[in-house]
Amino acid sequence: MLVERDGDLTLIAATAESLDAEDIGGEALARFLALPAPQAWPPEHNDADTRNWTRELMTRHPDEPGYAFWYVVADGALAGICGYKGPPDTEGVVEIGYSVIEPMQRRGLGTRAARLLVERAFRDPRINSVAAETLPPLIASQTVLLRCGFALAERKIDPEEGEVWRYLVARPQT
Repeated sequence: MLVERDGDLTLIAATAESLDAEDIGGEALARFLALPAPQAWPPEHNDADTRNWTRELMTRHPDEPGYAFWYVVADGALAGICGYKGPPDTEGVVEIGYSVIEPMQRRGLGTRAARLLVERAFRDPRINSVAAETLPPLIASQTVLLRCGFALAERKIDPEEGEVWRYLVARPQT
């Protein structure tokens, strides 16, 4: 099992089995992970389509464990999800996303989870930068990115979402 930690915050990489448990519900997922039932589940942007997309990603990249979906655990309880939208592309860019359940929001968990993903990404020598996208009204998401060192790189129009803002953080120079 792949795990990343920052104090009392733990990221646990999803597996096919954890996704199957989550398909049953948050309580089944918590039992699978040996955690108490979550206060609320699922977090925003996490549904059956997300899990199916993650399964396909993991199948396409079996030699890239960890470049998919992670569960956020805080204070010993499920708090949200985060992850990568796949391994790095040919330019060395990897994209992240994150979502925290409503009862656990405004505690800095999204920032800490995103920071762990960025740190993990930069341990991979193939990674030159980390990207994340958000919608203009999502101020909390933008704040997470700014706290993690991201800068607004592009505004674009997505046919389904409308205006989308793309943020980037480059590998730190040593």
